[in-house]
Amino acid sequence: MQQVPASVSALSSLQIEQRQVGNVLDLQYQVPNISIATGTGTANSARIFLRGVGEDESRGAVDPAVAIYVDGIYMGRQLGSLFSVVDLERIEVLRGPQGTLYGRASNGGAIKLVSKRPNQELGGELRAGIGNFERVEARGTLNLPLGPSTAARVTAIYKGREGFHTLNPNGDRAAFARKVGEQDMGAWRFSLAHDFNEDWKILFAYDATQDNSDPNPDSARPGNDRDNNIFTIEPLPGVTCGAASTSLGCFSDYRSKITSEGGSLTLDGKLGSFSFQSLTGYRTLKDDLGSRIGSPYFQKTDQDQFSQEVTLSSNFDGPLNFVAGAYLFEEDVVLNTTFVFPFRVAVKTESLSGFLHGTYKATDRLTATAGVRVTKETKDFTGANLGAAFATNPAFQRTDSRDFDNTSYNIGLDYQINDTMMVYGSYANGFKPGGWSPDCFSATACFLRVDEEEVRTIEAGTRLQLFDKALKFNATYFFNTYDGLQIGATVPGLGFTRFNVAETEIQGLEFEAFWRLTERFSLTGNLAFLDAKYTSVTPPQASALTNAGVPCAGGVPTVACALALKLKNAPDYKGFVGFNYTRGFGPGKLIVTGDVSFEDESYSLVANSPINALTKVDPLYNARIAYEFDNGISVALWGQNLSDQEYWRAASAGSFTTYAAPPRTWGIDVGVKF
Repeated sequence: MQQVPASVSALSSLQIEQRQVGNVLDLQYQVPNISIATGTGTANSARIFLRGVGEDESRGAVDPAVAIYVDGIYMGRQLGSLFSVVDLERIEVLRGPQGTLYGRASNGGAIKLVSKRPNQELGGELRAGIGNFERVEARGTLNLPLGPSTAARVTAIYKGREGFHTLNPNGDRAAFARKVGEQDMGAWRFSLAHDFNEDWKILFAYDATQDNSDPNPDSARPGNDRDNNIFTIEPLPGVTCGAASTSLGCFSDYRSKITSEGGSLTLDGKLGSFSFQSLTGYRTLKDDLGSRIGSPYFQKTDQDQFSQEVTLSSNFDGPLNFVAGAYLFEEDVVLNTTFVFPFRVAVKTESLSGFLHGTYKATDRLTATAGVRVTKETKDFTGANLGAAFATNPAFQRTDSRDFDNTSYNIGLDYQINDTMMVYGSYANGFKPGGWSPDCFSATACFLRVDEEEVRTIEAGTRLQLFDKALKFNATYFFNTYDGLQIGATVPGLGFTRFNVAETEIQGLEFEAFWRLTERFSLTGNLAFLDAKYTSVTPPQASALTNAGVPCAGGVPTVACALALKLKNAPDYKGFVGFNYTRGFGPGKLIVTGDVSFEDESYSLVANSPINALTKVDPLYNARIAYEFDNGISVALWGQNLSDQEYWRAASAGSFTTYAAPPRTWGIDVGVKF
């Protein structure tokens, strides 16, 4: 990784375990300038922001801004993207636009989850754990050789716990009191690998997940809550729940059921001086959600996707090598929602791209990189407000089709100053396809078109390895310019909808370090600084960004007021410091790890208001102590958020609503490897 001229953070399977990365959410502080939270009012939807840009709209008409790849397969929806981390070889997080090799909807970056491949050793692992909030977890992996050239691997996991929240309605709905936010998730994966000969091999994989966990519920922020406890959900002071009340603390229909499954087929081989790969994937996703996002919200999603990628990579002895390929992505999404009104949206996407990425080694130390990706994409859309007063009104329906053509490219130079230091610089661009708002609250804001988003980025960095590679230190500077940044917000006179912002500039510094001070003790950490701002907005955009001037002087929306806003989910600084102490002790080894993370204030809503939109997190502490016997048995005691900080990363504009992050959790895990 120290010789890669790009911003990449990688975690090995050992680091994933020791740093307590249980799902995608736990990457929160492992990667510079990343902000992750569960989607507002959902159970398994990721709001991922990298370098100040991301997407918190998980509904079917909107593409992600940070792409997630599972074993090379692009996940078309943010819904269902909070994957549990199990039996992974590594996690890679690529920061910045990935417009050449990882081209679709990757303006913010990409997260790659890479599973372990079946091998020729009979073995596996069993693990079980318990903890507070009645936590129960069990998982197992079996690797089974089936012949000299064939092997299979199967992994299964179950996670369950009670909810962090207590619902305490009053009045007519007092009988609906219960725990909310429970976890109930099971998943399994099967893979089969076969080597035809030394040059050709194939891998088939299939996985399925059933997640019946509750959505993350809403509660009032302290100061506006009856008991100043964000983990109790009760009516606001002075509110009594009537028989049909659906206000905060009265609504009780929190529920979620998500079914996700899919398969992939990977063929690798050699053709003379070239390496060939074919990667085929098919996935389906269904969900049934009941939640509250300022008002009662219900959703059903039915999605399926198909992707096919082929690449040809050269293995020349000379200075020039390249990767050429083609990528096809097809997706059908049908979304039925009820939010004030019932809506139905259907989107059909077909995207085809070709790419070429090459490196030229001008000298033993100087390498030039260049790449280009040409994308043609077609989207077909139908949407309707099915409310009784609008179902037959053509002003509340839309049938539309759009074509997007884009050419993305990157160029770069890297120079290996010596065996321990490399510097690089690059320029790249990327794009995120346009689409439609999934809302139709008025005839003037009915499934409004959203134009494509484009980004241009300059990046420079250095990669250092000192003291016989005991110290690794990386520093990166980037400057991104976004044209037409896609935003979702409440627009005065239109309701909640989506629109583009003329121009946005984001620059920052990122530092990563790993230092093995002794054979037993090591430190790791990162520190990131971010300067994110709107640099050009029109008067209508200013009104939309400020929610008709809510944070502006005198309540009058102005361009100057909008330009002064901070981008949401973009703290000015964020950092992490951790340690690892490992030593032999008796018939095994003792492993102690701990970390502290910190960040500046930020906002989760575009208008930087109301007050519950402010995200303020005091330092968070995690720790783990484990003992691993030489015979493969292990036991570990761990804790997260040890100081029991109460905070939130998501909010809605009404009723002082917040969506709390987890409180202090702890557990004991036992396992055996064989």
